[in-house]
Amino acid sequence: MLSSLGVDAQVTASLRAMNAAGGYPMSLVCTDRGLLIASAGEIVRSEVIAGLTSLFDDIAVRAARDLGLADIDELSLSDTCVGRLVVRPMARNYNPRLFLVVQVPRHRAWRKNTNRAARSLLSILGPLLTTTAPTEGSEGP
Repeated sequence: MLSSLGVDAQVTASLRAMNAAGGYPMSLVCTDRGLLIASAGEIVRSEVIAGLTSLFDDIAVRAARDLGLADIDELSLSDTCVGRLVVRPMARNYNPRLFLVVQVPRHRAWRKNTNRAARSLLSILGPLLTTTAPTEGSEGP
C-alpha cells in the first residue's frame, strides 16, 4: 500500500496511523540535531519539539558515556495535566540518528504503538541513512 507513495508521504502515513491507533494528538520523526523529518498533528509545536529533541540526544549520549547506559530505549517528560512527551531513539547505528517523538495523553498506552511505528519508519528511512559502526549494547532499533 505505502510503496507507491513517496518517502515523505510514507513516513507521514505511518505517523498518522500510529496517532489514530493510540489517540495521540501529535507525533514526529526528527534527527539528533533537531531537524524535523516529518510530523502528523500540530505543525508549529512539532517544529519546537523537534528542536528540543536535540537536548534528549545530548542526555542519551552523556548517559552512555558517564553512566554506562548505552542502550536507552526511551526518554520522556511527564505533565500531570497534559500527559507525556515520549522520545524514542530509533536508529542507533545510523547517521543521522533519528528519534520518534509522540505526545501521549494521560492514561494512554504507547509502547506497542511506538514499537510498531519505529519498525515501520526504519524500514522506510533506513535505506536513506548512512550506517555507522555499532557501539556496545546498540545492536538494534
